[in-house]
Amino acid sequence: MISLEYKKKHHQKIIHAVTLALEHGKVVAYPTDTSYGLAVDPTNPVALRKFYKIKERTTKKPVHIVVASIAQAKKYVVWNKFAQKVASKFWPGQLSLVLPINTLAFESKHNGFLKSFSAGTGTLGLRVPKNQIALDIVKSLKRPITATSANPSAHLSGGYDSYSAEDIIKQFSKQKHKPDIIIDAGRLAKRKPSTLIKINDDGTFEVLRIGPITEKQIRSMIQK
Repeated sequence: MISLEYKKKHHQKIIHAVTLALEHGKVVAYPTDTSYGLAVDPTNPVALRKFYKIKERTTKKPVHIVVASIAQAKKYVVWNKFAQKVASKFWPGQLSLVLPINTLAFESKHNGFLKSFSAGTGTLGLRVPKNQIALDIVKSLKRPITATSANPSAHLSGGYDSYSAEDIIKQFSKQKHKPDIIIDAGRLAKRKPSTLIKINDDGTFEVLRIGPITEKQIRSMIQK
């Protein structure tokens, strides 16, 4: 694993280097507004195979993505007025939305990853984190990146959320498959994973995981 120490004055250089690495199929650990995540270019089949090996995960479990904006999210999912309400309020931020995959996106030859990422559900989880490094990687790459946590799967290796480069190195030290690059942005404040909700066309929603944003806050926005 190569560790890139993040310094704000070198922001653009780091984003450029990471973008090139992702384009060449590398797996990158990057900071978000919750914990460190693992990024690959989902349109790269080689990178995806590496990603699943690193995560010790099969395609039976959904994988979420990071997008840079509501406009980009709309390219992949069926957007409704209720998603618009909560995203307008809480994005960028610690909220992940699960919505039906857009049929046109699903049929595009460039979006083969949607089938495996949905894991047979027909839905896709996505979010816009409040972290400039993550957002600028997506903007520079011009496509989404994976949003999974930077650890091996918990049920196999006892993985836990990583809040520093040291956490990542420790968790992968004995693993056969590891991330290629870590963007070391220092130790992040410990926060819960993002709140995860599935929104239906009629305004009903299902809370799949409670995080920093409460069910009450979401309900108040949807009912406005």
